[in-house]
Amino acid sequence: MTIDKCPMCAGVFLDKNELLRISGDFQLNRYLRDKVALDSDSQLVCPHCGGIMDLEHIAGVGVEVCLTCFGLWLDGGELAALKDRENSAPIPLTPKKHEEIARAEEATRGRRGRSQNPFARFDRVLGEFARRYL
Repeated sequence: MTIDKCPMCAGVFLDKNELLRISGDFQLNRYLRDKVALDSDSQLVCPHCGGIMDLEHIAGVGVEVCLTCFGLWLDGGELAALKDRENSAPIPLTPKKHEEIARAEEATRGRRGRSQNPFARFDRVLGEFARRYL
């Protein structure tokens, strides 16, 4: 496995599921798979695909997750902090995260029956980005 590391800031980019292979932390992997990348609250752009990143705070670490390719960006030292996290410890959901999940589930229910336009998700993400930052 190759981990992409920024020589300037020591941050790392992990492709989808690489954190699981590094840490063996199934609780963290389940959380990242099921509970993140629902909307964006980060100003970072994915270094891998150019997608918008979603900022999540896990065990005191700010993890940016790409809404498109589900890769992870960790600042210098944060990978070690996540690896030190107790694997079996559940990740508590904040009230804000519960609201975010509920909005995502509602949006999913509202999309059922619509045509499967491959650009629809891109349009939604771009629209949300524009509303927040432009």
